Amino acid sequence: MRTSAAVVVMLGSGALLVACTAPQTPAGAPVVRSASSTASAVRSAAPLAGKGAGTCTIYLYGHAARAEVYSAGSSPAGECRSLASSLSGGGSFWTTQAVAVRGLVPEVCAVQRHGVIVVVRDTSSQIFGQSVCSSLLQDGWAEDSAAEQTAQQQDQQAVHASAQATARAAHQSTANDALAALQDSNSAFNNAKSVRDDLTTADKDLAQLRKDAKGGNGEDCYNVENVVGYDAENVVGYDVTSSASYDVDQEQQGIKQLRSRITDLKDAQAELTADGLPVLPGGSTAITTAEAHLTTAITTTNKAIDELNADMKTAYSIANALGTGDCADSGPGQAPQGLAHIS
Repeated sequence: MRTSAAVVVMLGSGALLVACTAPQTPAGAPVVRSASSTASAVRSAAPLAGKGAGTCTIYLYGHAARAEVYSAGSSPAGECRSLASSLSGGGSFWTTQAVAVRGLVPEVCAVQRHGVIVVVRDTSSQIFGQSVCSSLLQDGWAEDSAAEQTAQQQDQQAVHASAQATARAAHQSTANDALAALQDSNSAFNNAKSVRDDLTTADKDLAQLRKDAKGGNGEDCYNVENVVGYDAENVVGYDVTSSASYDVDQEQQGIKQLRSRITDLKDAQAELTADGLPVLPGGSTAITTAEAHLTTAITTTNKAIDELNADMKTAYSIANALGTGDCADSGPGQAPQGLAHIS
């Protein structure tokens, strides 16, 4: 059987909302599980209420339908019992035991009679609500356009409030994720360690090349061409143009990611501020730390690049100048273009 929902709100003039006592469940009637609270239903009725009266609520067993009864001149408990009795029958059973409902139940119609207002609500195809509206109109109730407009405004306000709450929750989650990501980057910061390690390796290889160069031309120019020349081109040169080049590129990518994460957190903090929410504790510190890491990493990497380029240039210069006599011009030739700075 398809489940729908209807809400009937009976209101008059007055402001205080008074809870009514549930009547006894008829023998043999199905047991309805009570909701933890009917506060949301009372709040929806309040703007339609005047002063000096009370409300109570009845619920349709097995569905989300409910009737919030507001009476200005008689007992709200009595109104609930009367309405429950008139609506029950034909397989329907109404009770004051609450049934919880998620989400908004839109207004279908509003009617009034003898100082009592009824706002009918329903979800989905609104079959139950339309049926209740029809029954009330046939029973002498008159349409109440003012109450209907108020109920519609309440619906719009509820939708807006729900959307705001959803957006705020999403912004809060985004900000938490952005902060966690930036803090992870800060924790992982190693000040271009791989590039610094490449420089250490190039320095050692250049020192070995200097030692090898002390052997001069070597027999048949072997030392010039196959030792020192090889070291310049395939050892020190490789240290710079391959190993260090890769690590410098990775450092640049890391800097790009860090900048992106700083921007993400700044944007998320701005959304929280726009929502009227406080910024995250630790957010400003994380941003300040990350920005300092950017400056340090760029400075460190570019300094290492200059020294790597100098090592390679020196290695080629030594190899090219080593050969004499028949071994002249036996070196590796012009050094490759060095590494470019990062930013």
